[in-house]
Amino acid sequence: MNSDIVILVVGAGLILGFFYWFLSRTEASRLRDQYFLHIHLPRAEAEASLARHMARAQERHPGKSEAWYLRQILADLRRDRR
Repeated sequence: MNSDIVILVVGAGLILGFFYWFLSRTEASRLRDQYFLHIHLPRAEAEASLARHMARAQERHPGKSEAWYLRQILADLRRDRR
């Protein structure tokens, strides 16, 4: 009986922890993860590539949010793959 309660409490804690982690992520972090999935490079090279894309986008369109830049970069990648 006690082991069932412990398992139930631990399971509920894991589920709540997952939902907290999932919901606390920002749009920019989710878009950044999408970028890394689209780019087939080692992580360090992909991060350097994203930094270059971000710098170029910020020069062209100053004052936008990080999520806006990431959406534009992903749209360009998808367009170029067609």
